[in-house]
Amino acid sequence: MKTSLAPLFFVCGPLLLASCSGKQPPLPPLPDPVPPVDTTPADNPYAGGKQYPWTNRLELAVADPYAAGRSYPWVSPTAASSLKAQGPADGQNFLSGVQWTSATNTWGPVELDHSNGEQNADDGSALSVGGSTFAKGLGVHAASEIHYALGGQCNTFTARVGVDDEVGARGSVQFRAFGDGRMLFNSGVRRGGDPALPVNLSVAGIRELRLVTGDGGDGIEYDHADWGDAALSCKVALPGKDVWLSDLAYVSAQSGWGPVEFDRSNGEQGLRDGGALTIAGRTFDRGMGVHAPSALDYDLGRTCTAFSAQLGLDGEVGKRGSVVFEVYGDGQKLYDSGPLRGGDPARQAVVDLRGVQTLRLSATDGGDGLAYDHADWADARLQCGTAVTGQPGTLDPGFGEAGRSSVGGVATVTENGGTLVVLGGHFGLTRLSPSGVVLARGAATPNGAATLNGAASALALQPDGALIAVGYLDGQMVALRYRPDLTLDPGFGVGGVVRLRLGVAASQYDSDPVRSAATAVTVAPDGQIVLAGYASRPFSPAPGVTLSDDDFALVRLGSDGRPDLTFGKSGVVTTPLNALLAGGDASTDKLYGVALQPDGKIVVAGEAQYDANNYSSVVARYLGTGKLDPSFSGDGIALGGLGERSTFHAVAVEKGGAILLGGGTGRFFTSALLQRFSPVGEAGEGVRFQFRVPENAQLFQTVVTALRPQSDGRVVLGGYAGDTTFVSRFGADLTQDLTFGATSGGAVSGGNVPVGSGSLIALTQDAERRIIATTAQFTATGIEGDGTVRLFP
Repeated sequence: MKTSLAPLFFVCGPLLLASCSGKQPPLPPLPDPVPPVDTTPADNPYAGGKQYPWTNRLELAVADPYAAGRSYPWVSPTAASSLKAQGPADGQNFLSGVQWTSATNTWGPVELDHSNGEQNADDGSALSVGGSTFAKGLGVHAASEIHYALGGQCNTFTARVGVDDEVGARGSVQFRAFGDGRMLFNSGVRRGGDPALPVNLSVAGIRELRLVTGDGGDGIEYDHADWGDAALSCKVALPGKDVWLSDLAYVSAQSGWGPVEFDRSNGEQGLRDGGALTIAGRTFDRGMGVHAPSALDYDLGRTCTAFSAQLGLDGEVGKRGSVVFEVYGDGQKLYDSGPLRGGDPARQAVVDLRGVQTLRLSATDGGDGLAYDHADWADARLQCGTAVTGQPGTLDPGFGEAGRSSVGGVATVTENGGTLVVLGGHFGLTRLSPSGVVLARGAATPNGAATLNGAASALALQPDGALIAVGYLDGQMVALRYRPDLTLDPGFGVGGVVRLRLGVAASQYDSDPVRSAATAVTVAPDGQIVLAGYASRPFSPAPGVTLSDDDFALVRLGSDGRPDLTFGKSGVVTTPLNALLAGGDASTDKLYGVALQPDGKIVVAGEAQYDANNYSSVVARYLGTGKLDPSFSGDGIALGGLGERSTFHAVAVEKGGAILLGGGTGRFFTSALLQRFSPVGEAGEGVRFQFRVPENAQLFQTVVTALRPQSDGRVVLGGYAGDTTFVSRFGADLTQDLTFGATSGGAVSGGNVPVGSGSLIALTQDAERRIIATTAQFTATGIEGDGTVRLFP
């Protein structure tokens, strides 16, 4: 207790005037000085400057931080969300139930839902300030400091602060609150007996909340401070657009060694003590650093379509640690990385989230304990929000730069989750995000070759997420299988490559270096792979004469790349058209398109050149055994082209079983062709049209190379005229939509939208039916990609 002595004054009044004014006798000698009286109560606990300092989760790192099973588990507040019906208390987190990231206190440990009491744990009483009691809160003693990781998920912090009544009228304390280092609140000096002071602060977007108490300027004695009813109110907003997950508030989170870190590695047990996110030497600017075991829960509200990230152990642990990354949607596992170890390269993960309400990102130890399991969700992002709409056929500005990406190729597919994979002419793959950002690249160099001697033609997606690319290598038909991380699958063929040596040179005059090639591919629901193309085969136009020409070639492989022995001869079917069109003479027969019917029958499209000037477009249908289907045009083969020279380069099976084909017609194929056949092979209506009006009718070769039937019966098609590629749309009656590609100002494109340079175009669509066109052109060094665009449907 603090005490003081009033000074003693001698005053000369009237009755003492003589004595005060006259000469006085000498005073007696002063007694010896009296020593000062110690006015501090004998039971003062602060006597001699005594303190009982206490800290939590601030231990210094040692040589083995995991020794003796040490860990620093951390759990975030829980935010209200749309995951359940809302109640008055949803999203309220009393701080006495929230794990701090660090805490210090001057007189024993911080007490939860009790006053500070003395220096031991759980020795306090009910929280009480100015006669008001609180069932929840924190009891501390100045000076104290408590840190909380909020992750940007909370909205308000509320409390009632003051000196606890257990010290009576003694003590004085100053309360302060900081958000991300900025002071949000200062109580001024509060004294024993003062009423509780209400606190109501916005903490929206705050990642770290720091609660600090200090003495009121007169020392720490009896400075028992209460954060009564201290609580966070947290409610996350649903993502409305593409978002980095490190910018999105989670509903709840937990991590095995301190709090989740944003845009940095886990580091140690404190907040913001990690370094740059780094996996196998590759550094990432965005993402989350955690420590297994960890789980992050997000409320997507069914507004997102895809999640993507680069996964691995952070470089700060070297080659130690092992982690399994898992992604869950509404409680169902959608992705499992398998064990990844320190030093492994980053693993690409792309997950379809369409219709998903709740997202959980889980990192567990790889089966050998949690030591050094520093896990990075690098480049973690969501594709979210309602697609922006625009005039049909106009560029979608939400893709690439103003609707265009510079990545082009010969084929493209849409993966689950909305990502795109583009196949380059030299078998290289590029994965684009749904918004057109390059996510990953993969190059095929089997058997250690620096380059590939061949060309790619087509790409298909298997049910397990693997990719099948086809074309030719070293002059023969080939199929390559890529794993989802865009590396060749060593379990497919030899080193990820199946080589099909179908072509033979039966004549010394046959100098074509390409003996066989796959030009198209499709994948059955069970993963079986069907390749279509051509192969050089021997034929004998006369006794003793053997020549070679190209025949239709079909190959069916199992999902593992082995030939399907139930199809044709050891998985291969070749069909010569010499007798049908050329009277037994040479006929160059090539397939360019393939499609599967729901009943498993295979429809192919191509051409037969049976003399120097005559081409005929051909459509054929095969049974599941590889035999021609006799129920289709009598023998399985039908000719198209409206009676003119013609070629088919694209085929699609429509609802109801009709077959739609696209190609070119006229001398030198100077008009684009669109023709429909009935399910039994009867040639039906067809149209000739121009992608652009030529100055000279014989100037531009004009061919349809891709078809995408729409659910409403319309069809989107792509093709080229000369060195320019186009996208157009036709109605179910095969009349062209002349408004397709109209600008917002009302200008009409004539229904043909130029999308790039080149003479190759491939089409796909995303979940919102937006049209993606990938283009390429022939150059002196081979086929080179031109670009990829996205158009509004």
